[in-house]
Amino acid sequence: MQLFLIPALALSQAFVVLSQHAEAAFHVPSTCEERAKQAGLPTDGWEIVPDSNGQMVCRQTAVRELCYGVEYIDADTHEKKCAQDASGLTWIDKTAQLAKWCAKDHVWTYDNGSGARNGGCCPVGFHMDRGTCISDTPELPNPPTPACPYHPVYPPNPPGPFNPPGPFDPLGPFNPPTPPIPFPGPQACGNGHGGVEPSCTCTNYPVCGRGKYLGIKYGHCYILSFSDGEQLGIDRDHTDYKKNGFFVDIPFKVCNSTTDCSRGKEVEMGQSFSLQDQHGLYKDTQSTKGWINDASGGNHMEFTTDASHAGKFTGIPTCTSGECAIQLYGGPSGGALAYACPMPQPGLTFYGNPKVGQKLRFSEVSCDEYEVPLTSGINLQ
Repeated sequence: MQLFLIPALALSQAFVVLSQHAEAAFHVPSTCEERAKQAGLPTDGWEIVPDSNGQMVCRQTAVRELCYGVEYIDADTHEKKCAQDASGLTWIDKTAQLAKWCAKDHVWTYDNGSGARNGGCCPVGFHMDRGTCISDTPELPNPPTPACPYHPVYPPNPPGPFNPPGPFDPLGPFNPPTPPIPFPGPQACGNGHGGVEPSCTCTNYPVCGRGKYLGIKYGHCYILSFSDGEQLGIDRDHTDYKKNGFFVDIPFKVCNSTTDCSRGKEVEMGQSFSLQDQHGLYKDTQSTKGWINDASGGNHMEFTTDASHAGKFTGIPTCTSGECAIQLYGGPSGGALAYACPMPQPGLTFYGNPKVGQKLRFSEVSCDEYEVPLTSGINLQ
């Protein structure tokens, strides 16, 4: 009898062990934390979310980051942020780590006209006043023009076609006003506003896109202007490009890349291009060509000869002030080309919002060995 009970007991114990192993083998973790522990991963910060196919998966949403620079708290939003370049920080309350960050060569200032809680970024040497950056050095008023001496017989400016008689004419009927004489010479040139001013030799209308085509071509050159007709120019003593800069009439060549500026097809939406400055800097006797760089986030676009920092642009055809234009995009987030600062002559940058930007008009000119002034009828084919 004992011999029979021993094998039976052994079989019963073996069955219990096998059942436990089977249960452990087929146990499915019920929570994301258990699954993470089973996989040897941290167990915090997991939640169940649908994937791209609608299947439920565990995803760790708590992403940890280390600031590669200086940590601060935005004085307006109270959001924790990180500044890689501490020189761009303006401390509002350093003890509380409250600060504002601005791009290179800019500083945050309170708005003198809107109260202490408002302000913005301005170039060094400027401050915010009613939403506009004003120079810290006030401009001196122009001295008054000295009055011309009066002569009772020989007036200094006798009436004529360009100086109609005033209420007092010392020569009376002996010097009757003469009818205006048409100004000799060619007709004054327009600024490109079709239907407003008559066309003439120097009028150069902006190119027009259609459908997916921007209207500009690879290897061709264009002068860039804004909706009010002012051109994109460059500073004299700096390398910043800005609206109505000191030097204008700059031909920019549309290049497929920094190594390919050959003539080609019309640029389409989604295709990238770089803009090569055909003039170079004014002190350079070799007229070395350069590029509009890839500045973004409030940093001003500048002239550069470093091809690795040449800006890469895309665009869509659009209109501005009744004429054809292109809205440009670029930068790390594909933002729209926009004014960098609220200045009378603002620079350009790429900001994040693709819907807020400044449209540019492209008027074709010749690239090399051009005449002065530039016209639209020289060696364009």
